Amino acid sequence: MKKYSYVIGNPPYITITNKIQKEKINMNNKKIMKVTSTIPLLLTLALTACGTQNSQTLTMVEEVTQTDGTRETDTNTEVAADTESPLAQRDALEWEQRLDYSSERQAQLAEITVDLTQDTDEVQSKAQVLLEAMAGGDAETAVDSILTEDWYTVMLSDLLIEQRNYTGAADNGEWRMTILADELGQHCTAIEYPLADGRQFYVQVTDPEIRYYVCAAERTGSFVSESLNLTDGTYVGYEGTLSSNNRPEGAFTVHMGTADLSSGAADAFRNRSAQAVSYDGDFTAEGRPETATPEYLSKEGQMAYASRQEGKNIYYLTMTAEDGNDAFAPVRMGICNIWE
Repeated sequence: MKKYSYVIGNPPYITITNKIQKEKINMNNKKIMKVTSTIPLLLTLALTACGTQNSQTLTMVEEVTQTDGTRETDTNTEVAADTESPLAQRDALEWEQRLDYSSERQAQLAEITVDLTQDTDEVQSKAQVLLEAMAGGDAETAVDSILTEDWYTVMLSDLLIEQRNYTGAADNGEWRMTILADELGQHCTAIEYPLADGRQFYVQVTDPEIRYYVCAAERTGSFVSESLNLTDGTYVGYEGTLSSNNRPEGAFTVHMGTADLSSGAADAFRNRSAQAVSYDGDFTAEGRPETATPEYLSKEGQMAYASRQEGKNIYYLTMTAEDGNDAFAPVRMGICNIWE
């Protein structure tokens, strides 16, 4: 079975210092959450509630096939052809899961990708707001649509433990989306959408974090990457350009701050940068920072890569010499997706 990992934030080790005092902040707070599909049986109550109406339909089909041999043959042929479609395969497996859960069957479900236009009108309608936001590069509206109260209820058809994969056509290619809920009650929605400028727009919402990025699939060219930790409100954003070696080159900006979580995740994300400060730096074509490192930081094994000035004080963001060139690999700046 496939196991998906999704990143929960991972900026380089950061030191902020001025001429008078130094303060070290470890922003390496990106946790790795692995979503697996080794899942216990659904509650009997949930199975009973979900299965009643469909069991009546199955009984009706059985009665018809017993009374008309010709219709039975025709029906079996049609069903066999229909079950070849991904949607029919998924629906059949989900129905079996409701009756008798198995991890093997769940592994099969994780491999199925359905064209959204083939699913129910309710599912298509629910996803439409998200898709329109993605097409317009609107991260706030995209996140809002995922954070609606009934998102997982509709998109997973009331299944408490499930993974659904969708795809569809866009003006500039195909988009893809994974929606899942695991046995611990954790949720994740990840969607990647091709933009008109050739870059990929990726949004991922989990219970502990919201993040998104806009970057070419090859991890080159101009990019934006932002993450908001929903546990402590930590916000980090990166802007710059990635070279053919997938490392920053030229102007580079880091945004840092703490968002107010008191009004909920959606509001916090909309106002994520309200209290943020920005640090600017430059990188060579080989991905080496050009920001001058003060001598006292060099003695401590630190290398400055961005700075900001506030009055007479200069504040630096630094990394250790051991971090080297990998400190700004795309994945370290949140440029990675759930399918990698």
